[in-house]
Amino acid sequence: MIDRDLAVRLVVAAHARVNDHQEELSRLDSVAGDGDHGVNMATALAEAARRAEHDDHGTAAGVMRSTGAAFHETVGGAAGALFGAFFGAMAGQLSKAEAPDATQLVAGMEKGLARVARVGKAEPGHKTMIDALAPAVRAACESLNGENGLEAVMAAAARAARRGATETAGMRPSAGRARFAPDHSLGTEDPGANTVALVLESWADQLRTEVRA
Repeated sequence: MIDRDLAVRLVVAAHARVNDHQEELSRLDSVAGDGDHGVNMATALAEAARRAEHDDHGTAAGVMRSTGAAFHETVGGAAGALFGAFFGAMAGQLSKAEAPDATQLVAGMEKGLARVARVGKAEPGHKTMIDALAPAVRAACESLNGENGLEAVMAAAARAARRGATETAGMRPSAGRARFAPDHSLGTEDPGANTVALVLESWADQLRTEVRA
C-alpha cells in the first residue's frame, strides 16, 4: 500500500538524490540552456519535501498533489510546468483508490507521461524528459503485468529511465530551447531525462530499503 507516510519518504528521497546531483544537471543544461536546471529541480523538490513533511496531508495523493504544486510555484519555465504536470497527474490517479498500490502508481505514471507529452508537445526521440519517462512507464507496466510487487516494478522503471536518459546523448533536440541549436547538445544527455532517472532511482532505492528493513 502507498500511504501518506511512504509518499512523504519518496518525495524526501527524490529531493536528496536530485540535490546531490544538481551541479551535474546544471552542467548538462548549460550546453544548450540557461544552466540552472539542477538548481531549479533541487529547489522545487526541497519545497516539496518541506510541504510533504510539515503540511497536513492525509493521503499519498495529497502528498503528490502538493509536490506538483511546489514545482508550479517555485520553478519558472517549462521544467516546472512539466514536472508539476507529472506529479499532478499521479496524484489524480492515486486519489481513485482508498489503499493505492503498485497498480495505481503505474497508472499514475502513465497519466503523468500523457500529460507531460501534451503540455510539452513532445514525444520520444525529441530529447526531453519523455525519453526517460516513456521507457520507464513501459518497463513498469511490463513488470506489473508479470505480477511483481511495488519494489520490483519501480526497480524496472528506474533501470529503463536511466537507459533512456543515457540514449539522449545521441539525439538532436526537437523541443524546448535546445531545438534552436540542435547540434550544440550532441554528445550530452538531456538534463530533464536525467532528473526523471534520478527521481525514479531514488524511489527504487527507498523501496528496496524498506522491503529489507
